[in-house]
Amino acid sequence: MTHTDIISKPGVKKGFAFLGFGCMRFPSSENEVIKMTDAYLEAGFNYFDTAYIYGGSEDALRKALVTRHPRESYMIADKVPPWKVRNQKDCDKTLNSIFDRLKVDYLDFLLIHSIDEDNARSADKADMYNWAADQKKKGYVKHIGFSFHGTTELLNSLLCEHPEMEFVQLQLNYMDMLRGHAKQWQETALKHDKPVIAMEPVRGGALAKLPPAAEALMKAHSQNDSIASWAMRYAATIPGVACVLSGMSTLAQMKDNIKTFSPLKPLSDQEIDIIEAALVETGKASPIACTGCKYCLADCPQQIEIAHCFALYNEVKRGSQKWNLQQTYDATPAGHFASDCIACGKCVKRCPQHIDIPEELKKVEKMFN
Repeated sequence: MTHTDIISKPGVKKGFAFLGFGCMRFPSSENEVIKMTDAYLEAGFNYFDTAYIYGGSEDALRKALVTRHPRESYMIADKVPPWKVRNQKDCDKTLNSIFDRLKVDYLDFLLIHSIDEDNARSADKADMYNWAADQKKKGYVKHIGFSFHGTTELLNSLLCEHPEMEFVQLQLNYMDMLRGHAKQWQETALKHDKPVIAMEPVRGGALAKLPPAAEALMKAHSQNDSIASWAMRYAATIPGVACVLSGMSTLAQMKDNIKTFSPLKPLSDQEIDIIEAALVETGKASPIACTGCKYCLADCPQQIEIAHCFALYNEVKRGSQKWNLQQTYDATPAGHFASDCIACGKCVKRCPQHIDIPEELKKVEKMFN
């Protein structure tokens, strides 16, 4: 597998997408990261996705991958955040920091990170698209693109204005494709003939554990397949998707995804109908649409454990026992509860899912306080 395969041949794995290793949710155990990395490579996959702002992930990737495997045996994608740079000089400093953390001298894929309306303005102000193209010319990166969380109109505009961008990373999963705007994004990428790297195929774990009624529909069809595998199979067969990133945080999750992709079996019409029915049941539970990325935490003056609060709330809504999760919530450090939110709104601007976080925290507070 070469770096050009991912973007030049949508469906590089037996006609379907390739499994990518998303490093946002690395486990804290260095030994666990090493085991996951080795299992992933041994299964024939080699695409690692990290970012400058994923705290500690570049260091962990260096230890588990770069220092232990030949450089030609893997591909690394990394991202420069528009909200942390003011000009091309800042971009250079960030890229140099990335190289220093990873101990590599080039990237296979460089992305401008998390483009939405606000970050698009920051990227333009810093001239990041021309900067990225220059890095490719200089040989510091093989391919350039961007990850995206904005409107369909913005995506179309960016791909018209910047044909030098070779690929786009989009949040594609069956919930967002069938209930959200993801299908419009995917169709826009196809229109511009841009390969797609699919992120959040399991929506931050939300599609790995569904309400009991929804899971029962899937288990009735197949007892041997995990709930998460349905989401992975769906994402891998979306037209135009070349790579599906999975933010795996345990070796068990890694093994499950490897099983799903070895080889990958497309969903049947009957299984698509089951997913539709499962979405109806999931909608009745109305969980908060948090993917656990924790971007919001960086700007929270109270340092509230937002993703943790939402995860516990969603667990209860999906059928878990509240009394057990109440103990976990009560163990939150003092001053970091949902009730400590001052509704400043800074987190809302940072959220890729555009969640009204202060309002949703009120639901958490009502449930657990």
